[in-house]
Amino acid sequence: MTAVGIDAIEVWLPADRTPIRDLAEYAGLAEPDRTLVDGFGIASVPDAGDRHGTDLAVEAVRALLARTGLRPGEVDALLLIGGRAPEYLMASESTRVQHETGLSSALSFSVSDLGCASISTALLTARSLLLSTSDWRNVVIAHGCVRPGPGRIRLPVTVNGDAGLAVLMRPLATALRVVDVAVETDGRFWDLFRVEYRGLAPEHWREVCADPARYSFELAIESRNRLDRLNRLVLDRNGLAMSDVDHVLMQNVSTGAFRFYEEAFDVEIAKVCERNLAGYGHLGPVDVMANLDAGVTSGQFEPGDLVLVMNNSPAAAWSSMLVEV
Repeated sequence: MTAVGIDAIEVWLPADRTPIRDLAEYAGLAEPDRTLVDGFGIASVPDAGDRHGTDLAVEAVRALLARTGLRPGEVDALLLIGGRAPEYLMASESTRVQHETGLSSALSFSVSDLGCASISTALLTARSLLLSTSDWRNVVIAHGCVRPGPGRIRLPVTVNGDAGLAVLMRPLATALRVVDVAVETDGRFWDLFRVEYRGLAPEHWREVCADPARYSFELAIESRNRLDRLNRLVLDRNGLAMSDVDHVLMQNVSTGAFRFYEEAFDVEIAKVCERNLAGYGHLGPVDVMANLDAGVTSGQFEPGDLVLVMNNSPAAAWSSMLVEV
């Protein structure tokens, strides 16, 4: 396959951290739910206060440009993974990020509404743009992850943190080659998690799981089966086996989720995932990029290593990606 990859990953984190037990909503939990949250493996989350997700995306893109030395005029396209709660209806958040980061000559648009798995469809879109437009050299993917409403605790799943993300995609990237990406979706679960907002002030928005038993059992089994098939697909079509994979990582939801997939696939989830889970909680589409970046910068992932990245969303969507360090 033509070599397109990730040249840089920038994860922007607010300075403030909130311990899970200091969350106002934690104090109001019933004892069984408090025990559940205590078992997620999350100690604290980065807290951006009242800042909007677009603000965090802007911070991440600015930091990416500063670190890489890439001039704004050299960026050919900006793909914004949209947030769950846009600041305004009808307005364009992608072109706001474009304007505030000086990317005046870039094509800018939003992609995906698949929650955590949105990063995979964004990567597929960026790769397609670079392969189909011969004179393009730089595509930036951006996202700002903030909670959709005042609450951070997502029962029975995880706790949300805040972060910005910017990813630089290039042909012949020198950092991380995206070997293959596969994504599947299933509309049966499209509204399993939702926030009712019409007619409600934002302080009354609450994300709810419409059917916790369906999430814990039906979706869990479906996710295991889908990811198993997608893992086999990306490995088979590249002439590889699981034994060729050096590291496996996934999004950060809970330590229980890590154990579930370790047992299901007889693998070990990379330790950077558990460390980031403890310090950041769940960062939506930012998770797997933060974990991938941490694995490289910490030296856990070495040049030539193959990393299998599993990601899924209760939207529901599943993805498997193979990356060569």
